[in-house]
Amino acid sequence: MIEQLTVQTVADWIGGSVEGDSGIVLEGLAPLESAHHGQLTFAADEKWAAKLQASRASAAIVGEHPASAPMALIRVADVPSAMAILLGKITPQEDLPAVGIHPTAVVDPTARIDATAGVGARVVIGRDVQVGPRTFLLPGAHLECSVRVGADVVLGSHVVVRRDCIIGDRVRIGANSVIGYDGFGYFTSGGVHHKIPHAGNVVIGDDVEIGACSCVDRAKFGSTTVGEGSKIDNLVQVAHNVQLGRGCILASMVGIAGSAKLGDYVMVMGNAGVRDNVKVGNGVQVAAFAAIANDIEDGQIVAGVPAVPARDAMRMVKASAKLPDLLKQVRDLEARLATLESSKNNS
Repeated sequence: MIEQLTVQTVADWIGGSVEGDSGIVLEGLAPLESAHHGQLTFAADEKWAAKLQASRASAAIVGEHPASAPMALIRVADVPSAMAILLGKITPQEDLPAVGIHPTAVVDPTARIDATAGVGARVVIGRDVQVGPRTFLLPGAHLECSVRVGADVVLGSHVVVRRDCIIGDRVRIGANSVIGYDGFGYFTSGGVHHKIPHAGNVVIGDDVEIGACSCVDRAKFGSTTVGEGSKIDNLVQVAHNVQLGRGCILASMVGIAGSAKLGDYVMVMGNAGVRDNVKVGNGVQVAAFAAIANDIEDGQIVAGVPAVPARDAMRMVKASAKLPDLLKQVRDLEARLATLESSKNNS
C-alpha cells in the first residue's frame, strides 16, 4: 500500500463517511478474522459485521451494520463495490510488455500491429493478423494466421489464438488458454474413429474475460461465440458451436458441450455441465455439480443430476437422507408380513 494511507484517504477513494478517528495510518488490508492492529478490514453483511466486536483491526469498511464497533468505521452504501474500488487503488500496476515489438518476437511481415500495442518476448504472430490499439501480448503468446484482435486487449503468457478467430475490444485472456482449437468431433467407420475437420472460428465479444488454462473450441462451421461482457473462470471448456449470450458467468471446471445455446446472463457454478444441443434460457442459474440434460426456461434456478428446479433438488436431497431408515422400516414390515402369512397358513 502507499505511504501514509489513512482512514480518511480510503474513505475519500470509496465515497464513504468516517465514524471515529479518520487520521489512523493503515499498513495493509486483511480479512476480518486475521486482521490485526494497524490493518483495515471489511464486513460485507450483518453476519460478518457482528464479528467486528472481536476483531483487532484498526478500521473497517461496513454497510449499515454494525451500529458501532471498537475501531474506526468507513460506512458505505455497497461494501463489495467499495472493496473493488479500493483494490483497484492499491493493487500494483500490471507488468505488461513495453509498447512496440520485442526483438525476440516473430512477426509475419503481413501482420498489422498498431503502433501503441506491446508485443512481448517470443510472441509469434502469423500472416494477415491484426492487433489493435493499446493491446498487449505477453511473452510466448501465439496468434495464428488471419486472427483479429481489438483494442485494449491483454493476452496472457502462452495464450494461443488459432486461425481466423476474432477477439473483441477490452478482452482479457489468462495464461495458457487456447481459443479456436478444433472441437471434439469424430465419426466411426470400419471400427476406426475419424476426425471431423472444423472449418469455423471463434468470436469473442467485447469486455469478455477468460481465465487461465481455459479452452473455447472452434466451430465445425460458422462460429462458436462468447457474448459481450461474459466472464469465464480458469479451467473451463466451451465446445464447438456453443453460443454464449451476453453477461454469462462460467465458474471453474464447467463444461459446455457442443452446440449448446446459453441465453443472456446465465450463471453456471463450478463443476456443472451442460449437454450438447440444449437451450438454457436468459437469467438461468445453475448450481455447482449440476448436469443440464434438457432445455431450461428463462429465469429458473436449477440443481442436481439431472438438473431440476433447485427447490425440488433440495427436497430430493433431504428425502435421500431418510432412505436408510425407510429401508429398515420396509424390511421390518416385510418380516412382520411374512410372520402373519406364516401364522395364517398354519392355522
